[in-house]
Amino acid sequence: MGYIEGIMISACINIVCVAGLAILTGYTGLFSMGHACFLCLGAYTAGILTKFFGVPYLIALLIGGGVAALFSLIIGIPTLRGKMSADCFTIATFGFGEATRVVMANINHPYVGGALGLSGLNTFTTLPKAIVIAAIAVYFARNYAKSQHGKLAIAVRDHADASELIGVNIFHEKLKALAISAFFCGVGGGMMAHYYTYIVPNIFGGTMSTNLLTAVVLGGVCSVTGPVLATSVLTATPEVLRFLSNWRLPMYGLVLILTMRIRPEGLMGYKELSIRPVVRWFQKKAGKHGRDKEVHHGSFGN
Repeated sequence: MGYIEGIMISACINIVCVAGLAILTGYTGLFSMGHACFLCLGAYTAGILTKFFGVPYLIALLIGGGVAALFSLIIGIPTLRGKMSADCFTIATFGFGEATRVVMANINHPYVGGALGLSGLNTFTTLPKAIVIAAIAVYFARNYAKSQHGKLAIAVRDHADASELIGVNIFHEKLKALAISAFFCGVGGGMMAHYYTYIVPNIFGGTMSTNLLTAVVLGGVCSVTGPVLATSVLTATPEVLRFLSNWRLPMYGLVLILTMRIRPEGLMGYKELSIRPVVRWFQKKAGKHGRDKEVHHGSFGN
């Protein structure tokens, strides 16, 4: 049970991060290869605050997310203001992510620990907390997608020139989406730090950024719940295939290739998961049961 709980917590952490990245990639069309650096910043900020300053866990998570959002402006302002192409933005975020990791590895202050990392953190990230935080993250991401901000982001993604002509500030909309996605990743990094209780800069490399982006593309770039579903599958698949030993990673890659071949638009495409069909089904069944009961009583009375 502890092993399964660990997988579920890891999935919840990834869901928080992917919910933010889905806003950036799906609703503005910007692909980032360096979002792991925002997890790194959030993890170290939250870990330092709880370990050395006694800041409550939830407040530390929010501050970690805020720090990540502020640092996103460092890469966002010069690249997005200059209307850099999407490909150049992707390369810039990759370079920023690697630079952040290297800088953190070379800060030998006791609060950071340099290449040895930060250890001795408390295990504040439990399964109930992780589920609640993940649910809140998905809720806010979906609200953003449905709001006026999400509609403006889609307009910028699909018709940038036309949006600018009608007065939409393209730079502000893209920067806003980048900051929000960085905030989500910062919160996810804080959760990760207080689950593993030990963090080092090297784990926040390009592989982590690629995994997050893969979940977004696999789930559907125009969906929020799609990437959430995809990251749950991607987190569990390597563990389910663990019995294959050395073949489990090639099988993991095969699953990705087949999915993208069969469903190139992603698992959900442009759709969102919803409980409304289930609710309507129960209401329909309840209504039918009530009508049958009335008919039965009427027949009995006659």
